[in-house]
Amino acid sequence: MKKIVAVFLSGMLVMGSLTACSNKQAEKPAGSSAESGAESKAAAGEASGKAGGDVVWWTWSTEATDAFARQIEYAETNNPGLNVEIQYTANADFMAKLPVAIAGGTGPDLYQMTRPSFELYAASGQAMDLTDAITNSPKLQEYMDSLSPELRETYQFEGKQMAIPFTIESTAIAYNKDLFEAAGLPDLKEIEDTWTWDDLRELAKQLTVKNEKGETTQYGFYCGVDRLPAWEFIWSRGVEMFNEDGSACILDQPEVAEALTPLVEMYQEGLSPSIDATTQTSGDDIFISGKIAMIPAGIWKVPSYNNITTFQWDVVEIPHDPVTGKRVSSSNVLGLFVNPNAKNYEAAIALLEELVQPECQKILADTHMYIPALEEVRDGYFEGDVPDNIAAYENALNYIHPNTLTQYIPYGQFNEEVSNALKKAFSKEATIEESMKELNNKINGIMEENKAQFE
Repeated sequence: MKKIVAVFLSGMLVMGSLTACSNKQAEKPAGSSAESGAESKAAAGEASGKAGGDVVWWTWSTEATDAFARQIEYAETNNPGLNVEIQYTANADFMAKLPVAIAGGTGPDLYQMTRPSFELYAASGQAMDLTDAITNSPKLQEYMDSLSPELRETYQFEGKQMAIPFTIESTAIAYNKDLFEAAGLPDLKEIEDTWTWDDLRELAKQLTVKNEKGETTQYGFYCGVDRLPAWEFIWSRGVEMFNEDGSACILDQPEVAEALTPLVEMYQEGLSPSIDATTQTSGDDIFISGKIAMIPAGIWKVPSYNNITTFQWDVVEIPHDPVTGKRVSSSNVLGLFVNPNAKNYEAAIALLEELVQPECQKILADTHMYIPALEEVRDGYFEGDVPDNIAAYENALNYIHPNTLTQYIPYGQFNEEVSNALKKAFSKEATIEESMKELNNKINGIMEENKAQFE
């Protein structure tokens, strides 16, 4: 067994507490209605010629309980031989528990994973190669053929299809319409088609307000140190964070520092709440309180923003890069994986075949939980009337950049190092050029250490 599991856990997990988490289903007493029901479903599956039996699906998406329950009902109805058990685990626990279970030869039959962690799971043998399964399944092949090449390829590793793209997301800029009106500024939708990061910065200056004591009472823009909007700044400049084969970090490119400079300067100009302030109260909460005029907002933020009652808000598309003219939306494409240790491989593939059907994918859209990877059934997701310009998120799907990283550093560790580097630049401990060079050296050092685990 490759040692990559230790890399993924970064020496931070206590093995005893993790291995105590069992992936086994609760035993059913002989003669119970659950057991007899499963047996009858399996028999029905055999009679229909479809693969059947028990299949366990692991997920952290507790907010999608209703949507997933409806999808499972669809799958079991259309394949009576299937008996699907979905198990929910909190995100942090899921990310710790899953690799340990798989490395130990156990775990679920089917699981979901975020895009930034993909290479690590694929390279460490924690995902089954689905290339042949797709080729041999007309349903899976038709689904994959219907996806854009960008989506299909995002879950390919060394020429193999290691997962099925399941959902997609996009980003935009949320803004307080009342603050724009009070400042005598036009609604952002009027310049949405052409605005740049430079335009956003000028607006942020006009929307930042200080009182007589010099204290900021209203901020123009929220400059976070998370991937949003830093990755948007970098990718819209037309540069990547890793080289083509993921073997080296290239954040020391001059274009990266140049792209991030406006973000750093907006923070240093006091247009954003400080890092200390957002340690106590999140940027989202400050926006919801009415004290931030504009904030980067992934589509997953919409449900919490829908609770705003004290002001009018809306969203617009991400600005264009002033140099390249490009606009890019980072996108965490979720994938469905089959465990190499799956106890019921045939049932796992059968479940996948049902989950990718248009009627089943449509459930994700109609419940407004996720944007389906399948484009033809996305309309239901965007039929809501809040925000008014929800089409901004739909349009952003035309210029997404999947959150691709590398197998040589876990996503959490990479994100932490990038955040620390941005904090140094924001606080003037170092210039953005110095921060990126230091970050690049640190990331490459970590990657070189981790590469030995793959030998």
